Amino acid sequence: MPVTNLRNPLKRGKDPEPREPEHSDPESPERSPTGQKRPRHDPTSPLCAECQAFDLDNYFDKAPSVLEAWRNGELKAGVKPRSTPVRAKDGSWYFEDAVPIHYFEDRLKPDTKCPLCQFFRQMRVQPDKHEKYKLLALPSSESWLFQIDLLKEWKEMWDKLQDSVFMIVVPDLEWLPPMGHEHTWIEKEVPSVGMICRLRADEAPEELMRPRELRNEVDLGLVRDWLDNCMKKHGNACRSRTSDDVVERGFRVIDCEADPPTVEVQPWGVPYAALSYVWGTSPEDQVEWPRTVLDAVSATKDIGLRYLWVDRLCINQSDGDEKAYLVSKMAAIYEAAEVTIVAAAGNGAGHGLPGIRDTPRRPQPHYTLDSGNALVSTLRDPRRDILESSHWTRGWTYQEGILSNRRIVFTEHQVYWECRNMAAQESIDTKLFHRFSQVEEFADDDGAANSKVLWKEREDEELVMADFMLGGIFKGDASSGGPFCSAEGSVHTGGDDPYRLDYGFPPHLSATLRAQLRGLNEHIRAYSHRRLTHGTDSLPAFLGITSMYRRFPELYLLHGLPLYLDGSVPACSTTQVTFAMSASGWYHRSSIQPETTFISEPCSRRPHLPSWTWAGWEGPVSWRAPPAIEHCSNMTDMIDAISAKQPPHPLWVAEFHVFNSAPLAENNMPARTVRLRECHSGEALDAEQPDAIVLQNPYVLKYSTRHPVSESKKKWDWTARAGRVGSRSVQSDQNVPWDTKQYRIAGRLSFVAMSVEMTEEEWTKKHFDGELVSVLMYATRWNPEEQSGHGGAHFMTLKKVRSFRGRTSIWERVGVLYLVIPKVSLDKCVTGDDLLRQAPVERREMTVIIE
Repeated sequence: MPVTNLRNPLKRGKDPEPREPEHSDPESPERSPTGQKRPRHDPTSPLCAECQAFDLDNYFDKAPSVLEAWRNGELKAGVKPRSTPVRAKDGSWYFEDAVPIHYFEDRLKPDTKCPLCQFFRQMRVQPDKHEKYKLLALPSSESWLFQIDLLKEWKEMWDKLQDSVFMIVVPDLEWLPPMGHEHTWIEKEVPSVGMICRLRADEAPEELMRPRELRNEVDLGLVRDWLDNCMKKHGNACRSRTSDDVVERGFRVIDCEADPPTVEVQPWGVPYAALSYVWGTSPEDQVEWPRTVLDAVSATKDIGLRYLWVDRLCINQSDGDEKAYLVSKMAAIYEAAEVTIVAAAGNGAGHGLPGIRDTPRRPQPHYTLDSGNALVSTLRDPRRDILESSHWTRGWTYQEGILSNRRIVFTEHQVYWECRNMAAQESIDTKLFHRFSQVEEFADDDGAANSKVLWKEREDEELVMADFMLGGIFKGDASSGGPFCSAEGSVHTGGDDPYRLDYGFPPHLSATLRAQLRGLNEHIRAYSHRRLTHGTDSLPAFLGITSMYRRFPELYLLHGLPLYLDGSVPACSTTQVTFAMSASGWYHRSSIQPETTFISEPCSRRPHLPSWTWAGWEGPVSWRAPPAIEHCSNMTDMIDAISAKQPPHPLWVAEFHVFNSAPLAENNMPARTVRLRECHSGEALDAEQPDAIVLQNPYVLKYSTRHPVSESKKKWDWTARAGRVGSRSVQSDQNVPWDTKQYRIAGRLSFVAMSVEMTEEEWTKKHFDGELVSVLMYATRWNPEEQSGHGGAHFMTLKKVRSFRGRTSIWERVGVLYLVIPKVSLDKCVTGDDLLRQAPVERREMTVIIE
């Protein structure tokens, strides 16, 4: 395809300092989109000289053909585009596939008077961190809104749409080529500011993606369209209930059509919207009808509903019995709502819903060109606004958002929609591609099992948003992603990053056990980052989430820890093994990446709950650890193996009894205990209400000295992927910084995580002095199906609370220890006793009670 009226943009020129803007020759005037010659410089124009000569319409028109010609090899640019990341000399990774449109040099300064420069200044990636910036163009199909490999796979679904371009203002770094951008900018940095798109004044062809120019008021007609789309296409997925629970008394709602609005009793089952918000502490937040509530009343009426449920007005706050009853029904109330209005702007109820009535919202950056076309910002991704909002930090609002089937989220900038099967935002107009929710199994030519998504619509089936489109952040019962998210055998060793991108939506009520366990772990991780005014609410505010996991009756949550109460072999039962895995499978980690193999977090105890559950502590939790340990994957593999009467080889599990600790307060031992090996139903656990563990003569860590591993003998090699989600990524061979600190205990590579603050030296000394003890919970080979590879010994680290009787002491869990047992050692093991000889443990003659 010939490229006309646009200079070759892929060369900087021989002298990069200073670099002339490549879009124009200062000695020859350019033509405007109307055909009139542009003057070299108009001193009466508010634009600077560079922007006066900047024909952006021309670039939006020609950039698609330049991109296509360059990538097809038709443009002699001296450099070929790279479909995978390129590594720089300093080890950084970048893409080399954008069209450089303009070099701003250092003119995007705070004091610029040029309105176009002011527009571009608002759109900078990594603002104020660099002096020089440049403008790049890329295809809309390569934005973070789409997963590239899946989008290409289903190209026939959008082939009739024009793939427009978007532009971004990125740092102009010396080590980056003109067309280069760091490999994380598109997915990590650009969503925090938004894209620059062109909104045409005339009727444009239908495009894959185009911007919407927002008014001061929210377009509630668009919200009604989303609601109608959901009701027509999504079937039962967006009407799901985790139980048949009903509100039998005290159900009140606000009549939004009354003037003024009034609170009245209505029968359970009447259609209504619910409000999820932060109460706040300011005087404006404390009034009876704060701005957020009044705005929600207006929005509810405008989207076609009459009634609104708001806790502060619909619960009699002075009636303790009624309040307790309705709080216990919160899961049912939010699940049964037709839609939930989420107030993700401001810090309290007095802030209001931006764009409703007279509540202002932040303006959308835009600039109108001479042609009448407009440069429009797509704004920062609303998911970012939500994740950084006060609403996202509160404990009780977590289940309100998750349990709601449909959500209308008001941020400071725009409105965001998310239901069980679709996500959309006000600032971007893109076709909401849906697929048939069924996954059809078939065999390859070689007979291997495979699967594909069916796109043919049937009247009796629900539809779900296409898997190549960016999904939501309010996760359901399963892990995130499309129909293949629960693929058996998969291990996700990353994923604690709250800003990671997830594409597609899991199928409704068809997640595997692995996907459900991963989803539960993700909910616990996310919820543990939230704040609670009262620590005693740590489990009550999470009960609605646990109700989502009733589809597997064998899955039982003991104080928030997942157990599987089914299946046994002579050596153990799934109840016994999964308790050991869950009690030792979580640890506290506040940073996104595990920066060291020794982690010490100063977390606070919640003494009303056991120390061996995450709910008994205040602090962020992780279920993933190096080198490749993911609790849900290991637990699912173990369940599958034991249920098939083929336990992993080798396997050793500690013998546990659990009991109710009430008699200990009077210095008495319990009259009875529950032996987990023999427990196969939740009734026994419900009747006993155990909150303590007892181990007789446990195996404990024999040596506690940690020896650093020399650079030449490292065994763990952590590397990160460079590139985009999907096919355009490579495994980088660059070790991350925390790879430099590795330690062995008795020859075994180790990972230590503590929930109390202490140094590495203190950890060793306290073990030596007997103040700490690490008790072996279980040891096995990871990925037992393959019966290959490494395994590990998993310990709970305990701190002594007090002596009890004789050799019996009371302890609390304060951390975990994982030791790697290499394949060469595991291959020598036949029995559990053989495995014990590969771990640095000894039997301790004592009784350990863990509260």
